[in-house]
Amino acid sequence: MRVPRPLPPPAHFDRAANQRRLVGEEWDVVVVGGGITGCGVALEAVSRGLRTVLVEAGDVASGTSSRSSKLVHGGLRYLSQREFGLVHEA
Repeated sequence: MRVPRPLPPPAHFDRAANQRRLVGEEWDVVVVGGGITGCGVALEAVSRGLRTVLVEAGDVASGTSSRSSKLVHGGLRYLSQREFGLVHEA
């Protein structure tokens, strides 16, 4: 069994350099928001070979779209139980 090598330490985050790169390069897809939806969209775009940038005001997955994921988490169960009011609330 092959043991994977540990990942290298993360590079220093340089906001100014990243902002210059954001406006100085050409992107096929710009995703605003790094919640569950934004990360999924960015992953799909990258997997299709598109030059993709994800822009997030805070930490990635910090909860911006967590409210929309409630429908997936509990909404499908509520639908199967015909609890339409709870689905609407979610």
